[in-house]
Amino acid sequence: MKYLIKFFVITTLITFTLSAQAQVKFGIKAGVNLANISQNYEDSDDEINTKSRLALNLGVTVDYAISEKVSFQSGLSFSGKGFALNLKEPYDGYETEGVKGYSRLALNYLEIPVNVAYKIKDFQIYAGPYLAVGISGKSKYDYSITYDYGSESYTFEDEGSYDYKPVFGEVSAADFSDDSEPFRALDYGLNLGVGYDVGPVVLSLGYSLGLGNITPKYEGSTADPSDFKFSNRVLNVSVAYFLGE
Repeated sequence: MKYLIKFFVITTLITFTLSAQAQVKFGIKAGVNLANISQNYEDSDDEINTKSRLALNLGVTVDYAISEKVSFQSGLSFSGKGFALNLKEPYDGYETEGVKGYSRLALNYLEIPVNVAYKIKDFQIYAGPYLAVGISGKSKYDYSITYDYGSESYTFEDEGSYDYKPVFGEVSAADFSDDSEPFRALDYGLNLGVGYDVGPVVLSLGYSLGLGNITPKYEGSTADPSDFKFSNRVLNVSVAYFLGE
């Protein structure tokens, strides 16, 4: 959380500096994320075939018009990320052994973007970095595994959920429990998007390219987290309403 606080303080200082010579607009923002992950295994090609999941994006936004065409945009938002996984046979290459079901991983972040927007009449193009801190997570699953033995078959079924716990630094044994697993709290990356102004309302379509790795470092382990890299990928659609317009 300290990284987000430092980033917020720096952003706030920039805000006050710019506000002395800029037109400032404050607004509320809501939308949906189509979230997924990118995988990069150093010594394996066994990346899982993940799907996108829908999540919420809610928060406040600020626009500082530096000139008629250029503005500095920031804010603070709750952003849902993660991925979905649909399980189906064949499983692990065994044609006589099948898995059916699903798994859903939801990761929730507090996020601060720092974008620069270039405006052409009612249209705008924006880009810039973001910093996010994980605040919670949850995984849900419901699946069955069928084993065939000649003329007989056996099906194992399981469903449930467990929490994902955001952690800073190395993961220790204390970060694990029967119903929780850790993930790296700090996330960062780049935003790119377009928007359209309709009076006080701005419609936006954006993409967030996560550069951070949510795989944590385990205490006492020689494994390098960069060998099993998971990074967030988010396509989002949002509506912002600016007050006093």
